[in-house]
Order: sequence, then structure tokens, then C-alpha cells
Amino acid sequence: MVELQINTTQNVNINFTAASVGERILAYIIDWIIKIAYIIVTYQLIFNWFKIDELVRDMDNWSQAAIYVSFYLPVIFYTLIFESILDGQTPGKRILKIQVVKIDGYQASLADFVIRWFFRIVDLNIMSGVVALIAIIMSDKNQRLGDMT
Repeated sequence: MVELQINTTQNVNINFTAASVGERILAYIIDWIIKIAYIIVTYQLIFNWFKIDELVRDMDNWSQAAIYVSFYLPVIFYTLIFESILDGQTPGKRILKIQVVKIDGYQASLADFVIRWFFRIVDLNIMSGVVALIAIIMSDKNQRLGDMT
């Protein structure tokens, strides 16, 4: 574990321990379980129970894609929404008691969360998280690319 010390503008030292790679991966897995559960429940309720699947089949491809994407937007924006609402935590992070904080000790802003969310494409989605893992291991402050900005 990496112990980080921040000296604020008021000359107050703040010490905290960065989350380990294992904690981060476990939080990521918990969040994915929640996303998968949402997808299953949404599909069962909306498409099977309300029979929207039959309506969608009669539409053109663009309309079908728009309907499917609209139901899965919460999965796409999951981390951005929860980190913004829950002060830097997703449900997985909240369970493991880890949180996003800025390196200067201040609470992260919406702009910080948007940058983190955008860099998830590179960090976690490309090569299944290998880029994030390498960045965390190589960084002296255990940061992934989205945290370094």
C-alpha cells in the first residue's frame, strides 16, 4: 500500500493510504455485477414483460439501435453518475470503503469525474484493464491515467 501525504494551502498535512490494486479490481467487479443485474432486469421487464421487443422488430435499424441504447445509457454512464452523486464512490467502492479524492486533498469536481469517466475507455475498456494496471503499478502515487490529469 502506498501512503500519500498532502500539504494543503493552509499548511496542514493530510495522510491517507491509496487503495490497493486488489481493492480496485474487487470494486470494479461488484460494479459490473450491478450493471449486469440492471441489464437482465431491464431486458426481462421492458422487452419481455411489456412486449416492446415485438414493437422494435418492426422498426428500422436506426430506431432499434436508439431504443436499445436508451435503455442501456445508465450502464454507460454508471460510474460518472454514481461518482458525482456519492462524492467519488460507486456502490462497489462504497462497499469496500474506497473513494476518489484529488491528489491535492480537495474533493473531486464534476469535471474531474468526467475526465476520469472518459479515460476509462483507455484505462479499462481497451485491453481489459491492462493499461490501468500498468499505470497503477508504474505510478508512484498508484494512479491510473484518468487520475493523473
